[in-house]
Amino acid sequence: MVRQEYSWLTDTYVAHRGLFDNAALPENSLPAFERAAREGYAIETDVQMTADGVLVVFHDDTLLRMTGAEGKVSDRTLEQLRQLRLLDTDCVIPTFEEFLTAADGVNIVVEIKPHERVGEVEAKTYERLRTYKGHYCVESFDPRVIRWFRVHAPEVIRGQLSCSFEGMPPLKKRLLRDLKLCRWNGSQFIAYDASIIRTNKAVRRWAKRVPILCWTIRSQEQLDALEDCFDNIIFDSFLPERRDKQHTR
Repeated sequence: MVRQEYSWLTDTYVAHRGLFDNAALPENSLPAFERAAREGYAIETDVQMTADGVLVVFHDDTLLRMTGAEGKVSDRTLEQLRQLRLLDTDCVIPTFEEFLTAADGVNIVVEIKPHERVGEVEAKTYERLRTYKGHYCVESFDPRVIRWFRVHAPEVIRGQLSCSFEGMPPLKKRLLRDLKLCRWNGSQFIAYDASIIRTNKAVRRWAKRVPILCWTIRSQEQLDALEDCFDNIIFDSFLPERRDKQHTR
């Protein structure tokens, strides 16, 4: 049973990094966000902080895939990042403020990327989200990020991202994959990897208590095959048939 105060989380399909094609519309670009908002989808995006303390939206640990440049977002100032372009388009890496303007009040799912010192990024993200005119929630693979919001901003809807965590030490892998820290950090939803969502028993247990979001759905066939495993999807690479609650009421 989804609690009333965040039932909106399951109402509308969530466009992963906006509605992008990584050609004319790169992922996590303002045009991709504007298109998603225009077409009535919720939006998922990724938050990191620059060397001079500015929040920007960018997914990868390094700049290489999306900009051709070496290094990390956290190694450069905003001014330096503005010299780069996303996938040879005219699009630049947006600030978080620019993302919020482009989202234009649609539901948003904000992933805070893992980083070394939990606190500053979370506080800055919270400060900016407080004035957003639509519904919002935060998620992270790092359970400490979710814990920060439980302690410092308990009114913010928060959720644990999870997957198989291949390559991690066995104990850490089990704690994260099997959602062992979700009570400690006060997770109010779970966002789980589509590739193992059906086989993970922990997801089924948590599904009795909180909404389950499934990421990343990349075809209608995959959506149809997993439909009994989730309450909502985060999708890219196709346009799903609109069977989300907002469009079936």
